[in-house]
This record gives sequence, C-alpha cells and structure tokens, in this order.
Amino acid sequence: MARKPTARKVAARRTVKPVRKIKSAMKASTPVQKAWLAGVDAAANARVVAGEAVGKVMKQAGIFVKRGKALQAQSRRVAMHRAEEAKTVALAKAGEARTRAVQAVSHLERVFEQRVSRVLGKMGVPTSQSVKSLTRHVAELQANVDQLRRARARA
Repeated sequence: MARKPTARKVAARRTVKPVRKIKSAMKASTPVQKAWLAGVDAAANARVVAGEAVGKVMKQAGIFVKRGKALQAQSRRVAMHRAEEAKTVALAKAGEARTRAVQAVSHLERVFEQRVSRVLGKMGVPTSQSVKSLTRHVAELQANVDQLRRARARA
C-alpha cells in the first residue's frame, strides 16, 4: 500500500514547479533577466536606504534620550530645591509655633502664680519675700543677742 504524501511534500512540489518555470523563462528571455536584476537592485537599494533611515532614527532617538536625561536631572534639581525651601519654611513655622506656645505657657504660669499669691495673701500666709526679710531680720537679731552675751560675759 502506498503512503499518502505529507502536506509539506505536496507544498514543496507546488513551489518547485513555478520556480523552475521562472528560472527557465529567465534563461530564455534577456528582458526578463534584466527586469529581475533591476528588481534585485531596487531591493538592495531599498535595504540601504532603510538602513540609513533606521540609523538616522536611532541617532535622533539618542538625542532625545540625552535631552530627556538632562530634563530629568534639571527637574530633580528643581524638586530638591523646592523641597529644601518647603522644609525651611516648615521649620520656621514650627519655631514660631514653639515660641508662641512657650509664651502662652509662661503667661499662664504668671497668671496662676498671681492668683495663688492673692489667695495665700488673703489667707494670711506670708510670701517668700516676707519670709526672706524675716529670716534676715532674725539673723540680725541673733547676731545682736550673741554680741550682748559676749559683752556680759566680759563684764
């Protein structure tokens, strides 16, 4: 039993016959051969022109890449500069807020101390200044008493 030819072999037979016909026709006809050579030459020229065009496009792409890198670097510098400015402004505002908070707390402390002093004064509790004054006065009196004791002891 004979085998069926595969699809590949059938396709190869179909393409081989027309190619053989073209070759034999080219051998027989000089104008066809000239046309064939002209087509091959045109294809070669097209390859050269296409290669040059691709080269020009690649060169332009390189220029665009360089410009893009330069723009990226410039953008990064501007962004960093603006970030530094924003940081400086934020730190300054934080310092101002801290100063205002300290002033507010100091003011509250003074008000609190004044009110406590007033209440203590109404209650008859002596102030720290009066206690210091009394301490000095007692020390002076003690010194006088000591001096009088020494004078009596001599006499």
